[in-house]
Amino acid sequence: MTKFCPNCGKPVTDEITKICSNCGTDLTAAPPSATDQVTTSMNRQEILGRAIPFFATKSYAVQTQTDYVVAFESQSRDVSWVIFLVLCCLGLIPAVIYYYWFTHQHQVTVSLSGATDIKVTAIGNTEQAKKDAAEFMKTLV
Repeated sequence: MTKFCPNCGKPVTDEITKICSNCGTDLTAAPPSATDQVTTSMNRQEILGRAIPFFATKSYAVQTQTDYVVAFESQSRDVSWVIFLVLCCLGLIPAVIYYYWFTHQHQVTVSLSGATDIKVTAIGNTEQAKKDAAEFMKTLV
């Protein structure tokens, strides 16, 4: 079974990797606490049937989907506009480099575990993505 980074949602291809090659998150850290999980009696199709339209209304697109994990990504970026404007004053090239290399797109990963009572975990990589993930979790309660 493929593991995914809890921060950015990128697949981890082997069991040896301890740090995500995409965002640098420590993969050996403890999984999210029980307060970040919701247990529901809905089946996987019902949960995914709610998750995909919910995040589509918030401009997320499905990046990866399996029976156990759905990763969503938004084209919006988490940009510090003050830094961007300062770099624009210094020249267009530093601003473009900052925008594409040092900012992150909003990503949410919804993971499902369990057979009958399914545990749902939603993790976001930016503050906006974390808010969207928390809002989705409230819809399952």
